[in-house]
Amino acid sequence: MVHNNLASERVRVGMTQTECAEKLGTTLRLIGKYESNPGTMPAEFVKRAAEFFGCTSDYLLDMTDERTASVS
Repeated sequence: MVHNNLASERVRVGMTQTECAEKLGTTLRLIGKYESNPGTMPAEFVKRAAEFFGCTSDYLLDMTDERTASVS
């Protein structure tokens, strides 16, 4: 099951897909694609989105349930 963490982050900050596309320098169509299939996100987009949302790349790629990295 895909978790759609990109969509969760977008909703968490109160953005529409259109606003998210504008802020992250991509298209509405691609935001929809990335939300439904996170594995299709290019590395540069993942980096930009993780910085923007303040979460880890692994979280956006649905590789972890933790939004941020734990500090030991």
